[in-house]
Amino acid sequence: MGISANLFIKQRGSTTALKQPKELGFYSRNKDEEYLVSDDTNLNYYYLPDAELDRKLDLSAGFQKFKDYYKDFEDRCSLRGLLETIESSERHKGKKINADIITFRGIARKLISCAFDSPAFNAVNLRIISFNGQLFIKEVPDVIDATTAASTPGTGHSNDQDLNAFTGYKFETLVTLSNPLQYTPREVIEKRTKRIVSHGDEYISVVRTGVGNCKLILGAEVDCVFDFKENGKDNLKHYAELKCTQQVMNISDTHKFERKLFRTWLQCFLVGIPRIIYGFKDDQYVLKTVEEFSTEEVPVLLKNNNPQMGSSCLEAIKWYGLLTEWLLKMIPRDEDPHAQVRAFKLIFENNHLRLSEIEENDDEYSGLVNEENILTNGFREWRKSLKKK
Repeated sequence: MGISANLFIKQRGSTTALKQPKELGFYSRNKDEEYLVSDDTNLNYYYLPDAELDRKLDLSAGFQKFKDYYKDFEDRCSLRGLLETIESSERHKGKKINADIITFRGIARKLISCAFDSPAFNAVNLRIISFNGQLFIKEVPDVIDATTAASTPGTGHSNDQDLNAFTGYKFETLVTLSNPLQYTPREVIEKRTKRIVSHGDEYISVVRTGVGNCKLILGAEVDCVFDFKENGKDNLKHYAELKCTQQVMNISDTHKFERKLFRTWLQCFLVGIPRIIYGFKDDQYVLKTVEEFSTEEVPVLLKNNNPQMGSSCLEAIKWYGLLTEWLLKMIPRDEDPHAQVRAFKLIFENNHLRLSEIEENDDEYSGLVNEENILTNGFREWRKSLKKK
């Protein structure tokens, strides 16, 4: 009988100790599903002069021409770029990176949010591989389909829902340049409103961080650089998160926005992105205002404005500490890269996270343990060769 365990979301740990996130590396993924390590081709740069808001920028313009390359990817949840970036760093340093859990920021956010949000927003259906003393966590693509359908145009929802989702991508396109301002021709700047909006190209920062005694490596999509990028340096302090939402007109809108801001804070806090930029649109999808928030100051802002959310940020950290500690306690981790790989399923049900080991007779077992559903053969061989050295 394999391992099985439950963690109830009402539980909290005592740890609030956090490690300062540091950028380990980065990569770009393009619309052809190629992963380019140490390549910032898809990194964008923020540029929106205040005067632009006077132009009544239409966030619905170009909706019919939207290109969603992401939906056609063979493996939308792939860890390949993350693993290749880790291997590149290890080759440079000549040793294995010291980490307990390796996954994406979005997965960590979902695991934390399930204790605070409606399950509809945070369906958790994950697969975990224990290999070489580390846990590698990947999301099941079908869950991506179900939980992002409302936030990705062209996924079978009503036209209004699709259009609302599109405005987020449009906002990112309008307020960023693909090169720093000084290297961008005036013609390109002036024609930004006519750029075709697409989804698929990404720039991913690979970040080393931790909570309590657990050390994590998280891959996180970065929307843009706010000011400038330093070559060969840790650029976390230069990154910004972009969001677009409805104008706040009344108390009900305020509370909705506070819940959104909490989720965005969590997203940025996990990997040390210091700046959040929100675009606010009206009912006609016109961009009305843009506001900047400091990630560090969001907990204070929420506490001062909404007593009910006053402790949410601290509670999130305590839950984060508990759930990572629980995973490390429940899942055996053999340091030998030649040892048998073990696979686990982690799902959220009712009021708890349920962990169960995937046995050899399970249909998923071979793909997870023997094939490349999570770990690439190249990464396995690299770790084995590193052990010999």
